Amino acid sequence: MVRRHLARLTVAFTGVIALLVAAPTAAFATPGNDDFAGALPVEALPYSNVQDLRTATAQDGEPTSCFSSTRTVWYSYTPTTTRILTGETGPGYPGIAIYTGSSLDSLSEVSCQPPHGYTPVTFEAQAGTTYLFRIGADFAEQVTFRLDVAPPPVVDFYAAGVDHNTFDTIPFWPSVNDPAGLGIARYTWDFGDGTTSDTLYPNHRFTADGDYTVTLTAWTVDGRSNSVSHAITIRTHDVSIVRLSVPSTARAGQTVGITVNVQNIRYDENVQVRLYRGSPDGYEYVGDVTQPVPARTVGRTTAFPFTYTVAADDRTAGKVTFQAVAEVVQNRDALPADNELLSTPVRVR
Repeated sequence: MVRRHLARLTVAFTGVIALLVAAPTAAFATPGNDDFAGALPVEALPYSNVQDLRTATAQDGEPTSCFSSTRTVWYSYTPTTTRILTGETGPGYPGIAIYTGSSLDSLSEVSCQPPHGYTPVTFEAQAGTTYLFRIGADFAEQVTFRLDVAPPPVVDFYAAGVDHNTFDTIPFWPSVNDPAGLGIARYTWDFGDGTTSDTLYPNHRFTADGDYTVTLTAWTVDGRSNSVSHAITIRTHDVSIVRLSVPSTARAGQTVGITVNVQNIRYDENVQVRLYRGSPDGYEYVGDVTQPVPARTVGRTTAFPFTYTVAADDRTAGKVTFQAVAEVVQNRDALPADNELLSTPVRVR
């Protein structure tokens, strides 16, 4: 009985070994498109196909083009319309070569990308012409082949700075690339104000307040194009101090009135005016007033009232001078140079 059990175990063990040996052969069968004659037809775009390269071979007489490999697979595609196509491989970027021709010895190379080329192969496919694709890599176990119509360039841009006004010269910066790998040939900027530019990095000044649609269009070397638009808002905020009224004389200890007149002819604003007095060490802070300043016609102003008590050291100096500084609270002032004004000296007795 022991001998019968040993015999059964031997047969079972032998069967397991046979299965283990046979399994890889079935799992790693030679790809059906291993040679030129078996090229796998691409029926429609976009196309993607995965093949196992572990049992693939290189057919005698295969061209080497820009790469040679002992493991290759083949595909074929015949477009019905003429268009720009992009082929790529992965993972690890196996090599890809494109040909026309009816046999191995009559192939004419269209394009080629060696392994680790990291960019797709882009070419113009003529309607009715059959294209053969040789894919290969000795380092890869599997390969994915993709074929599709070449995508348009990816286009974007940004405008430097914020809170733009008519006194700003705005730098524009493009962000453009060609996914198909052929490169960008030219650019056109339309600033939405009737002006354009073909400069890659333009600087532009808008001459009037408004909302402008800026459009960047980029063309690839083979004629594909794409555009992107962004809105640019131009608002010129500007106030100015046109008058700083002080008394001509004062006495030490006397409280005097000081008035700062602010002009604003563009947009309603909130404005802060700070008042300073001159001293041997510079200008010292006196106080500040914040209030709305409506937009008015030229010549009409908004008054900011202050009071100041004349100090003993003003009498020692014999005079005191004031400085007023205006600041737009919510917005950036386009011309800050006219936001400061010095008074005439007040003679102190």
